[in-house]
Amino acid sequence: MAGSELALLKGDMASDGLSKGDYMLLHRECAVCWWPDNRRGRRLELHHIVGGAGRKDLPCGSNWICLCSRCHRAVHDRLPEYGELPRGAILQAKEDADGSVNVELLASLKHRAALPYDQCDIPEKFLADRLKNGGGQA
Repeated sequence: MAGSELALLKGDMASDGLSKGDYMLLHRECAVCWWPDNRRGRRLELHHIVGGAGRKDLPCGSNWICLCSRCHRAVHDRLPEYGELPRGAILQAKEDADGSVNVELLASLKHRAALPYDQCDIPEKFLADRLKNGGGQA
């Protein structure tokens, strides 16, 4: 799906906005490892990129990313076999999945001019899983 089409569906260019359920329907695979929603073994979960007390659900879905249960766990805890999934890599996965990431908007959710981390590459072990999962076509 082209970025502008997704933006329209997400509500970036529409007044209606987007529900969490709609966002999940539009994202049928993990943004990090491309695990498809129709494969058994993991479930897809909605992750707030900027979380914490008082976090906001933006109507455009800019603060959401779809992660499989394993990658979601890797964001919050280290996985022994994979290590850490840095928050900056989540920004890269968001850009890969949605065509863009609005870092300034995300920072504004915490009343900051910038996030305390920069966008960075997704670790190699997760990228290797993308190849195995053959995703990116949902």
